[in-house]
Amino acid sequence: MKKIRLTESQLVGIIKQCINEGQKEIDSILDKINKVGVDGLSKKEKEYLDYHANTGDYLDDEELITANDRVPSGEIWEFDGFQGIPKMEFQYETTEESVDEIIHTGFLTVSDEPFYGEIYCDSEGNYSVCNFESDEGVNLFEQYEGLEREIESFLSIICNDLKGDLMS
Repeated sequence: MKKIRLTESQLVGIIKQCINEGQKEIDSILDKINKVGVDGLSKKEKEYLDYHANTGDYLDDEELITANDRVPSGEIWEFDGFQGIPKMEFQYETTEESVDEIIHTGFLTVSDEPFYGEIYCDSEGNYSVCNFESDEGVNLFEQYEGLEREIESFLSIICNDLKGDLMS
């Protein structure tokens, strides 16, 4: 995937050019940039802006909804481990919501090995599946084969906690 690097002022300039349909999404993203800066944008918001900047068209996609204002980025969940189950930690980054799913993004560390990825939940916020990889591209469940149920239980607890935070 090609990365585009823009200064914040360049990005704001591109966004301000968007005055037709999609203005609501653009305004929301601009407000967010003003509050938390460009680095606080979700992957989907950045893709939306990149797509528009490259094509001039608006995504005909699901409404952009994020939870960054409700759950602070950097919040950490920890499991100290016991009896053959390794220590686990999840550092929350962002949440993206659509009509049919919720995706929580962040870093999952198992036995001091970091994995970056996403926790997929159904529209109610209940854990469905996850996808985490190390910097070397190793899948979490390949590395910790046999501990899938324990890891998924930990992630399910995180989803339930986030579900409560998102509903408040």
